[in-house]
Amino acid sequence: MSTHHPVASAPEPVRSGIRPLTPAQVCGITVFPILGTGLTLGGMPVLDVLVLLAGCGAIGAGTIAAAGGGRRLLTSLASAAVRAAASADTGLK
Repeated sequence: MSTHHPVASAPEPVRSGIRPLTPAQVCGITVFPILGTGLTLGGMPVLDVLVLLAGCGAIGAGTIAAAGGGRRLLTSLASAAVRAAASADTGLK
């Protein structure tokens, strides 16, 4: 009879699905409000600031989606941008 007892294997780490923020996300979270505040205090109308920052955010999201291979996400983002542009175009007249 053997006296050897096999050691139990190490438990698998539990992944919660929540990923830590990347430096690019942290930068966007902090820079966009500061930039918007600066532009508004500099005399730019609030609506123009919001449109500018939303456009920058859409470009960034589109770049991330394209780099990640998210074809479906990129398609829905493009269609949302077209719908937003169409509604903004008719709202200005």
